[in-house]
Amino acid sequence: MENHYPQSRLFIQDEPVIRLNSGQRDAIELFKRKVENTKYAFENVSCLCGEKEGVLIGTRDRYGLSVHTHLCNHCGMMWTSPRMTEDSLKEFYKKDYRPIYVGNSQAPDAFFRNQIEHGRKVYDYIISDIETESKKPLKVFDVGCGAGGNLLHFKENGWIPFGCDLGEEYLNRGREEGLILEHGDAMSLSQYGPANVVILSHVLEHLPRPLENLNEISKLLIDDGYIYVEVPGIFNIHNAYGDVLLFLQNAHLYHFTLSTLSSLMAQAGFELIKGDEKICALFRKKNAVEIPVDEKEHARVQHYLYQINKYRRVHIYKLYIRKCVMLPISGSSLLLHYVHNHLRKKSRWLYSEE
Repeated sequence: MENHYPQSRLFIQDEPVIRLNSGQRDAIELFKRKVENTKYAFENVSCLCGEKEGVLIGTRDRYGLSVHTHLCNHCGMMWTSPRMTEDSLKEFYKKDYRPIYVGNSQAPDAFFRNQIEHGRKVYDYIISDIETESKKPLKVFDVGCGAGGNLLHFKENGWIPFGCDLGEEYLNRGREEGLILEHGDAMSLSQYGPANVVILSHVLEHLPRPLENLNEISKLLIDDGYIYVEVPGIFNIHNAYGDVLLFLQNAHLYHFTLSTLSSLMAQAGFELIKGDEKICALFRKKNAVEIPVDEKEHARVQHYLYQINKYRRVHIYKLYIRKCVMLPISGSSLLLHYVHNHLRKKSRWLYSEE
């Protein structure tokens, strides 16, 4: 019998908890109508470790959509069930994903600029750990590349970049910059392989069969190649989202800690080189990898989620303060003054559980 997680707002929140533009609101309503009209099919699935039951964390996501999130009592991973079938997911990413998440079916310039900056950070993160004796230019694949902006900094530093994505409209923006970007999954890049590095930036949590996909991606790499993985980390919710509801979203089928991610990667033959709970991590392809198992991870996750929900407004307040620091002085002072006075008057609001 599956247990329920005792936080009612995760089960009854029917309205979005994030600010949306008009395009996003329209896209969400269109998606709901498609679900009601059975345009999308759903299926029940087990955790990746095989467990069928666990703790039901919630039945809603950040958009107010019906998303049932479970915590595995065996391995500590969180997963969505029921979820869209693979055919429905392909249609979702083709038609509805970008309009819901961005509000635009074409890549905005701001999105592309953010990708370029992110690509610089990825490059800086991995470059000191890449070991190679090859004198040839190194090759990098970006799977789920969006508009391809992550690859520009690699290209500027002499790497040979290729990318792929299921959303064809966004690829056009990167192609305008001379990038070779394929419309399709990881195997669409096999014609350009093998690669020295594969980037999976906010991709793995979207895949319905991540272990099988990782085994396929492994074939795209040289024998001692690397995978850079970036996913939203469960243990970073307080720092990045402040609220579990903001963290949960219908397109994310699995949720990881660094421990559960490392276990999954080890099953596919990848050894952790370095990583953190944000999660940013670098893995290296290896013939034999010991699979780490932490039997207490599920208890740590459940306790953490309870604490985040209990003090979520404190964490959200801290996120506001951090954003204030990033604003120009005048805007920062005004926002900080408003938030401080508002929360000071409603101090009980900070610590309420509902």
